[in-house]
Amino acid sequence: MVQGINRSLTWLYTFSLNLATKHLKIPTKNNTKYKPNDIIRALTYISLQNNYANSGLKHLTKKLQRTNNNNKQSTKKKNKQQKNKTNHKQLDSDTFLYRLKQLPRNSAKRMLNNLNHAVLEKAKQKGAFTKKVTMAIDLTCIPYYGKMTTWVNGGNPKQGTSYFHTWATLRIVTANRRFTIKAIPIKRGELDAESMAKTIRQLLAEVKALHLKVDVILLDRGFCWHEIFLELNKSGYKYLVALKKTKQVKEAILDYFTTKKGRVRRFCKGEGDKQVKFNVTIHRFKKRKRKRKVKNILELYGAFATNLSFKNATKVWSKLPDVYRRRWGIETGYRVDKEFRALTTSRCERLRFIYFEYMVFLENLWVLYVFCGVKRDGVVGGGGFWVCAGDFCEDFVFLVLVLGVDRGPP
Repeated sequence: MVQGINRSLTWLYTFSLNLATKHLKIPTKNNTKYKPNDIIRALTYISLQNNYANSGLKHLTKKLQRTNNNNKQSTKKKNKQQKNKTNHKQLDSDTFLYRLKQLPRNSAKRMLNNLNHAVLEKAKQKGAFTKKVTMAIDLTCIPYYGKMTTWVNGGNPKQGTSYFHTWATLRIVTANRRFTIKAIPIKRGELDAESMAKTIRQLLAEVKALHLKVDVILLDRGFCWHEIFLELNKSGYKYLVALKKTKQVKEAILDYFTTKKGRVRRFCKGEGDKQVKFNVTIHRFKKRKRKRKVKNILELYGAFATNLSFKNATKVWSKLPDVYRRRWGIETGYRVDKEFRALTTSRCERLRFIYFEYMVFLENLWVLYVFCGVKRDGVVGGGGFWVCAGDFCEDFVFLVLVLGVDRGPP
């Protein structure tokens, strides 16, 4: 039996199940055998177990039977009535998947967005967003082994495929508050500058809807388009973007290396009405052991684009590289994602969409649990109370089994 189950986790389980039942409406009829709660509980189980629907639901049924039998034997003696024990009939994967695939994509999108928004609102009530947070925007690509479709993008070969489901995500990268604010799937052919600027506008709209206090937004060099800089300027948020080493940037780095002046410079991108101006800060990378000799001085320097004023950028110039290093928190989040995402070989994009968005919901529950524990224990600086994703999933599965027995199988 899993150890360490406490009241806060039990509360979180009840809260999450009620929340999912309220916002995620599974199509059903009066004579259906399995209710929406059963489908949601099954979806939660295979997501936490990082399993496929077929094998995951078989394991769930066996565990429910074992748990139910143990509970009966511990509460009363065996008698003749126990011979007629309830036989758990398995919710087969075909039924489970069929019910999920009945959800229209737009309805599923709206309901899952509302579900995630509700968790973030609860985190806000708990005090997760009272202080300013650092945020990061990035793309994550999930390998896809099928034919090119509307929601599949091509890319460099990886893990035996060059097709991927691509998601743009906005995450908080402040320690103990690494919530995923929003995730948006990218259609095929919409990785260009104008489309990505529109996507960033949608991501930042969620920040404004939650009324979050933002310190700075971090982006990598893949977002170095003037359309995106324009969108970031319109948002009013401070940003820090790693720049590609274009000809103009290289000249600025070499000039700084030669003269030791101009560590903050004025740049511009685009032309006419679409021209955008920003400041560029130049930094030397920290010294570290290198496997190969440096062939070019440009390898030792990098540059960031920011909308901080010249005075402020100069004042905090030495701190900017450390601020940008927080962006790696989003990469850590991508590694944690697989702990909460159900697996599938289905080519149904609607099902894959539901699995991914429900993963975001479960991961935010874990972050909320950790945050509440840190706050309760009065820990400062990320030490003390901490529950890794794997342990959280194990404990949560235990509650799914124990508190789900009375309702029979999902």
